[in-house]
Amino acid sequence: MRHTTTVLIALAALAALAGCSNSSSSDASGSKAASPARATITTSAAPEYTIEDCKAALEQDYAEDNVHDASDEAECKGLTHDEYLEAASGVLVGHRDDILADAAVEAVYDEAWDAVDPDTQQVIFDSMAEEGTEPVARVLDVTITDASIDTEDMAQYLYDKKC
Repeated sequence: MRHTTTVLIALAALAALAGCSNSSSSDASGSKAASPARATITTSAAPEYTIEDCKAALEQDYAEDNVHDASDEAECKGLTHDEYLEAASGVLVGHRDDILADAAVEAVYDEAWDAVDPDTQQVIFDSMAEEGTEPVARVLDVTITDASIDTEDMAQYLYDKKC
């Protein structure tokens, strides 16, 4: 089960990257003639970004838990499709261990949730909707004997992903 989840996540990430398109049609010129000072400002306002700039932006997004297709953002927009894939892949590979560890933990949470009957799942959801995740985390803390499982994280995950 763990390997299947990891493979699905990896396939989804690759599919998202493969689906990225590079829309390099950018028009920085205006309809009126600009003064020389204005032209200088316009030119300097649109710097040319490198793959490293794109990687840095993607790293920042990852650190902020804001992972998304950034191919149309300033730091990545001027890159070719292959260059964007190189930048995004570099970030994903750099966080491979974290991504796999998170997937393994989430697989445990998913397996535990799926083992609970639907009526009990609804009771858990209703409890979290009314009182937050803390009471459920306390119950999990008493019922789960595996010390490696963070019951607060598990309760929050269940609330965010399952309810």
